[in-house]
Amino acid sequence: MAKQPLILTCEICGEKFEAHARRKVVHCRECAKKLRRKGLGPVQIRRKPVAGTVSIKSEAKEIAWERGEKDLVYYLNRFNRHPKYDGVVPPDLDKITDEDRRIANQIAAKMPAETWAQIVGKSIAQISNWDLLNMTDSEWQSRRDVVCQVLGALLGHRGIGVARLTKALHRKRPNLIPVCDSVVQKALGADVGNKTDRLIACMDRLRTIGRKYLATLQKLQKLSKQRGSEMTELRILELLYWVQFGPYPLAN
Repeated sequence: MAKQPLILTCEICGEKFEAHARRKVVHCRECAKKLRRKGLGPVQIRRKPVAGTVSIKSEAKEIAWERGEKDLVYYLNRFNRHPKYDGVVPPDLDKITDEDRRIANQIAAKMPAETWAQIVGKSIAQISNWDLLNMTDSEWQSRRDVVCQVLGALLGHRGIGVARLTKALHRKRPNLIPVCDSVVQKALGADVGNKTDRLIACMDRLRTIGRKYLATLQKLQKLSKQRGSEMTELRILELLYWVQFGPYPLAN
């Protein structure tokens, strides 16, 4: 008896197509052709050196990792954002709603309803909750364009900046989208260029740093869970930058 083909959904265009086996990176035939033309097909990526970040001159500041536990506990105790932010799951994960704005405002997004209304109803279904720190280089490079296109379109609206958008969307995609306010952007050396470039640069740099210190972040993640505030490794990495280089550092 002939084996029935699988029905897969393309990560880029969202169209369903038949395949004879499961794939790590799911692209339909047409989207795969487009990626190959751009030099971004999985085979092409494997033949290249690891891709760099958006071209910007500044370097990311280095975290004092020996302070990681103290800074995390300090953040959890001083700000206690878990009940209103880090522990909140939005009702609709694939579509922009006004509830996303209200959640983001719990961490000082200061977003008026009329500003956010421009993108309410927009879909982000093309972006799954991919794990920025744990996916392979080829997976990230093949998905990076999709992230850039979807988030870039949202950033094209007046009043929707990197900080506001990421504060709202982090809760929908906590493993993929970091909170990137002005403090984090500056600390990562990603505070130049247009809004989309700044966001992608932040993601690139957090990914590079996070993969290097993944074991440490996993330990800090266990600590956050013990403290009743379970966070992703990505969220912990971002908030360490915010604590160490922001306006409320832990006194030495």
